[in-house]
Amino acid sequence: MAAADFRDRLLECLGGDWPVPGPLNVRITKVTPADGYEIRTLSYDAEPGDRIPALLLVPNGVTASNP
Repeated sequence: MAAADFRDRLLECLGGDWPVPGPLNVRITKVTPADGYEIRTLSYDAEPGDRIPALLLVPNGVTASNP
């Protein structure tokens, strides 16, 4: 089976094409310092009306210019 055929069959089984991504609307609700990093408690929109909770661990010293 060619990769394109597999993709088409997979999408058909999943109910159609992938939805168009929308804005994530990230909300950080808590930042907890830890030893060498911080824990950011946040949530984001998977799709409108479907918020996903998450934890993001960020090492100390990380910035936009020093990823």
